[in-house]
Amino acid sequence: MSDFHKPDGSSSETIHETQTESHKKPKYSIRNSWSIFAATEKRDIMKYILRIMLYKFGIEAFNGSIIALATSRYDREARLAGKPARTFERVGLLTGLNQACQCLGSMLVTPLIRKNPTKTVISGAVFAFGVLTAVLLIVDAATGGRVKPRGWDTSHGVEHFGYYGTYNTDVMIPFYCFTDLAYGMVETIRRVIPKDIVGGDVQKLLRMDSIVHIFYEVSGTGGALTTSLALIPYLGNNMSFVITHILARSFN
Repeated sequence: MSDFHKPDGSSSETIHETQTESHKKPKYSIRNSWSIFAATEKRDIMKYILRIMLYKFGIEAFNGSIIALATSRYDREARLAGKPARTFERVGLLTGLNQACQCLGSMLVTPLIRKNPTKTVISGAVFAFGVLTAVLLIVDAATGGRVKPRGWDTSHGVEHFGYYGTYNTDVMIPFYCFTDLAYGMVETIRRVIPKDIVGGDVQKLLRMDSIVHIFYEVSGTGGALTTSLALIPYLGNNMSFVITHILARSFN
């Protein structure tokens, strides 16, 4: 029994070595999270945060608008044709293909960033996203679509969408899929960029990721709320995502 209580010399030495190593590692508090970055790193982080916030605001505005637009258009087409509505079926297909294309976009990132700089790939993806959203706006305008007239709901009712373009709503499906190829690429690449900015310092990477994530989510929430409360009521579902194209161009 006396041997059982004898201190293990090797264990105490191991504990001492661990404590010594922990003292050697730099420890950063929440208060000085920003101060651990160099001046050039701070500048690059602020630029990156601003750009990723513009992108997130635009993508949330687009996603909210496109689902609302597809739902109202499929209902309207069925009503005009005198046929049973298949809205949930078509919107479900739209959403499912959307998720599949996001996955495909994520898989395309690896071969692209092996041959091209990361910033070039993400800029190209956002540019393609902006172009595709603009094309959908052009298609709507070319087929008679226009901005929702002021006082439309009062004079025509909330279920009347005469200001929509006359194109077939199924045209939206490939456009939405291609935009989400770009979306999947950006969502993957944005997790690689922090290492390009601050290098391999784990403490810096953790803090940069936290800071960026906060602003990213705030911007996304703001985009969704702005779309539902301001853009859709005043511009209509068909034109409310015009801001997405503008913000995508600002990203680059």
